[in-house]
Amino acid sequence: MRTSNTVIGFSGLAMLLALSTSGCATKKFVLEKTNPIQQRVEAVDKKQSEALASLDSKEQKDISRVEERAITAESKANDAARAAMQADTKATQAGETARGATVLGQTNQTKIGDLTTGVTNAFMNLDNLKLASSEGVLFKFNSVVLTEDAKAKLDQVVQQTSSLSRYVLEIEGFTDKTGAAGYNLALSQRRADAVMRYLLDHKVPLRRIHMIGLGADQAAAEEATPASRKEQRRVVVKVWVAPELAITAASH
Repeated sequence: MRTSNTVIGFSGLAMLLALSTSGCATKKFVLEKTNPIQQRVEAVDKKQSEALASLDSKEQKDISRVEERAITAESKANDAARAAMQADTKATQAGETARGATVLGQTNQTKIGDLTTGVTNAFMNLDNLKLASSEGVLFKFNSVVLTEDAKAKLDQVVQQTSSLSRYVLEIEGFTDKTGAAGYNLALSQRRADAVMRYLLDHKVPLRRIHMIGLGADQAAAEEATPASRKEQRRVVVKVWVAPELAITAASH
C-alpha cells in the first residue's frame, strides 16, 4: 500500500514537470499543485508507518503472552510431576508400613496364642496344685490395721514365694461372732484386702492372689472365750504350688 501511494505521488509530479517544460504551466503553478500531493504522500507514509509500528507492538505483546502462558504451563507441569513423585514416595512408605504392621500383627497373634495356651494350661492344672503352707495373720478387735507380728508373718510368705515360678495364694478373711453378720462380712473383706495390699507392695503379682472375705468364723465354737475370739479375728494365707515344688516350698 505504501509503495502504491508513493508511485502515484511521483507520477503526478512527473506529469506536472512535463507540463512546466512544455510551457503549459509556470513553475509557481507546478509547486502549488505538487505541494499538496507531496503532503498527502507524506501523511499516508506516516499513517502507514504508525500502523506498522502498532501492528508490530501488538504482535510482540501477543508473543509475550504466549511465552508467558507457555512458561506458566511448564511450571505447573513441573509442580504436578513433583507432586506425583511425592505421592509415589508416600505410597511406597505406606506400603512398607502396612507390611510391617502385618508382620507385627502376625507376631502378636502368635504371642497371644502362646499366652492363651499358657493361661489355659495354668487353669487346667489348678486342681493339681498342692498346699505348701498356711499362715494365720491376727487382727485386733474391730481393726483392719496390720500389726508388726502380722507383717512379719507376711514377710515370710513373700520370701517363700520369691523363688517359686508356679504358685497361687488364697487369702481368706474372718471375724469373730460379735456383731451383725453384714458388718462382719464387710470387716472380713477389709482385713483380707489389707493383707493383699501388703503383699502387692512387696512385689507379689496380683495374678497370683485369690481373695475373699467370709465374715464370722462359722467353724468356731458357740461358747467362745476371749482367747478363742482373738484367734477368730484373722486372715488365713494359703500357698498352693505345683506338686514338684510342694516339698521345696514347705521346707522354707
